[in-house]
Amino acid sequence: MNHHHSASKMDRRRFLTILGAALAWLAAGCGRRRLQTPTPIPPAAAPPSATAILPTWTPLPPPTPAPKPTFTLSPTATPVSVPIAPTASLEGPADMALINGKVITVNSTDAIVQAVTIKNGLIQAVGTTDELRSRIGASTQVVDLQGKAVTPGLIDPHNHLQVMGLMGTYFLPFLPPEVKTMQDFQKKLAEVAAKTPKGEWIKGYYLVVAEGRVPNRQDLDPVSPEHPVWIMQQGGHFGAANSLALKIAGITAQTPNPTGGIIERDASGEPTGVFYNHRAMDLLRRYIPPWTPEMTRENIISTQALFAACGVTSFQDNNVRGTDTIGLYLDAGKQGKMLLRSAVYYTLEWPQDLNRALKELEHYADPFMRLAGFKFLIDGQAPTAYCHEPHNGISWNTSTWDPQSFKNAVRALHDTGLQICVHCAGDAATDLTLDAYEEAMNANPRPDPRHRIEHAVITTPEATRRIKDLGVVVSTQPQFIRLGGDAYARLFGEERMLRTIVTREWLDNGVHLALGSDAPTTPWYTPQVTLWGAMTRVSYSGKVIGAEQRLTIQEALRAHTMGAAYAAHEETIKGSIEVGKLADLAVWAEDPYSAPLQRLPSIPIAMTIVGGKVVYQA
Repeated sequence: MNHHHSASKMDRRRFLTILGAALAWLAAGCGRRRLQTPTPIPPAAAPPSATAILPTWTPLPPPTPAPKPTFTLSPTATPVSVPIAPTASLEGPADMALINGKVITVNSTDAIVQAVTIKNGLIQAVGTTDELRSRIGASTQVVDLQGKAVTPGLIDPHNHLQVMGLMGTYFLPFLPPEVKTMQDFQKKLAEVAAKTPKGEWIKGYYLVVAEGRVPNRQDLDPVSPEHPVWIMQQGGHFGAANSLALKIAGITAQTPNPTGGIIERDASGEPTGVFYNHRAMDLLRRYIPPWTPEMTRENIISTQALFAACGVTSFQDNNVRGTDTIGLYLDAGKQGKMLLRSAVYYTLEWPQDLNRALKELEHYADPFMRLAGFKFLIDGQAPTAYCHEPHNGISWNTSTWDPQSFKNAVRALHDTGLQICVHCAGDAATDLTLDAYEEAMNANPRPDPRHRIEHAVITTPEATRRIKDLGVVVSTQPQFIRLGGDAYARLFGEERMLRTIVTREWLDNGVHLALGSDAPTTPWYTPQVTLWGAMTRVSYSGKVIGAEQRLTIQEALRAHTMGAAYAAHEETIKGSIEVGKLADLAVWAEDPYSAPLQRLPSIPIAMTIVGGKVVYQA
């Protein structure tokens, strides 16, 4: 790899080439690769310039400890935090009518109609414009679609919304185009240090640097000798600290790796400053001043505008660390401050989190917010994917939990009646998770627990059969193919690479599939990019990874609406445009079914409707 070009003289084509290589390296967690000029691909949709219609946000009082549940759960308990079924009347003139359009219902027959009417926040009727004219009264708000397409509101079944709000506020960005090389990285860090009071923590995040490696303390120390520094990779599963941060945290050559975590060390055994997986990062992060409840409240509200503007009407944040953060999400629902509908999942990272999950969480639900279940991360990103066979990353044979402790925790949480989601990158991670689910379900065969596997990047054919037989949902993100697909052959080998996110295999075998963004783990948060990724499976360099696993637009849209609703036990109230369901809709500026594929990632949304109310209008 040639590094003699200065950053100031690097043209856009060369930087895109280097960025593509570095993106691929991130997935592999390994060294250099031959650079390729990336095949032109549509850009991710830019953040909208229009303003979403936000509810008024009034400051909440400091959070109080969540009350202990006042109910007793039997071994076959019905979930306490169940979706709220709509019950309003559909009689009388419509409150809103959308006419003269292409209404893509995503019902069981994939029917397409011209018009839809809304009453009391619910779908009142669907049909031709002429059929629905009788439901239009003097006070009905009529929207003439003029041929525009309407779909069910997009449901993002896997994002981390409140963390997105921290990117650029609590965490400073070290991102292209400002930061392209390690030299750029050091230059910005020096500038930040010069403006930061001595001794104060500097917290940042990055996606890639052109040299294709993880920054370490040797990179950070020269430009930050008087500030402890923590720089997280945007995916969230590894990061780097400088020597002062290591000193504050008391991390030395004698510090053992925690179960499931990796403190990277040099040839002499000294820590390099790089930490892999959350338990290892927690050894250092516990010394960093945390973000405040006020920041979390603001992030929960303000970040929703980004999703509303690209047609998202519901999201599932299934990686919420801290009972206090769960409480702040629930408070937003109680205060009527949610723009979008949400289901949240409490994350267990350490064994002691199990007691908190069982005793300290309020089982709350309203039409816009509910506690839906629990989340584990049983391995890390691709470099630390837990696999049956070796790979060329950082670690291939380590789960983040002791397997038996993990199974015991899954068993206890299964008995609460709520869902469990588990992050799985490698095939061994998926199989361990299926073992845990199967044992819990055999011990307590309650109906339809509908537990989930998140990501399922590498899986075996046998796992597909077990997923189907156990009724497990796969919630995945095609963006990982674009982000790191170029390196999967080197990381996993050709055979396993072809089994990356096997969406066609899952659908053909009757597995319930949900598609989402995993924002901000990936840089692309819009459903439009997700749909395009599922249809193309194109890596950054333009290589198609597993062409036989591509989906059609109809299949991809269903997985991002009905599939995502099913993933949260919500398919009876949302996910399709059918009478009696919630009036959560997205009006597209172009028809996603007929637009050229290269346009799909950047098709704007003209209007987003949640419960019959316009929450975004271009």
